[in-house]
Amino acid sequence: MASDSKTAQIPPVPWDSFVAIGDSFTEGMTDTLDESSDDPIYIGWADRLAFELSQRRISDGKQPLKYANLAIRGRLIKQIYREQFAAALAMKPDLISIIAGGNDLIRPGCAPDQVTALLEKMVMQARAQGVEVLLCANYDPKHSPLLGLSRMAIAVFNSNLWSIARRYNCYVMDLWGLRSLRDTSLWAPDHLHLTNQGHKIVMNAALQGLGQPVVDSDYQKPALANKDRYRAAENLVWAREHLWPWVKRHSQGRSSGDGRTPKYPQLIAVTEHFLP
Repeated sequence: MASDSKTAQIPPVPWDSFVAIGDSFTEGMTDTLDESSDDPIYIGWADRLAFELSQRRISDGKQPLKYANLAIRGRLIKQIYREQFAAALAMKPDLISIIAGGNDLIRPGCAPDQVTALLEKMVMQARAQGVEVLLCANYDPKHSPLLGLSRMAIAVFNSNLWSIARRYNCYVMDLWGLRSLRDTSLWAPDHLHLTNQGHKIVMNAALQGLGQPVVDSDYQKPALANKDRYRAAENLVWAREHLWPWVKRHSQGRSSGDGRTPKYPQLIAVTEHFLP
């Protein structure tokens, strides 16, 4: 529960059910409590958000939130639309998070206007069915020597996204200006996914985007000494251990999500035992 707010100040959670769709970001990489596992089950901001919302509902005397997470790592926006979106709407949720396009935007030659056109199609269909939508303005990747090359594409995507949100009255969690995420110690060794603490920060951004009180009132503040681990020596290690395998895999038409299934494919009640 929000440690810096009195229970009486917390507005009711109006959603009975929440479905999250997307890629590795929403799957929760690399937020795990068991780093020794070869194939860990990730938690992530969406699971943490579902737990927080459900706890608030329970404290308010309501039934636990029902939640599903269909996100799978490596998915492009067209795959998310084909494989996850219809299944999500079939559950008739009150709230859906559509966080898609990140894997498209980091590919050379990506057309962000086309990516957001498909995003708008999903938003329009969800809103037509009365489902409320949570979107995400992507993080500014200027901290990364390579991902920073996609910064202009991401900026165009975010600009389009804010217009979509305004047109269809959507919620938005804004990561572009989130200064606390500039601390590179919050990012995994692959420079692409967040650590446990990074996902907790994003969960707070989602709460704020939804008009709910945050858990950590300081979540937006940068660390007193922002750590920069992306020096030349580490970049060489990163290129060998993460960049080259990624390039090789995608040149062969393979994805890290091949053969994987969603971790929560159906709505489940989020009780106090949901998170480890």
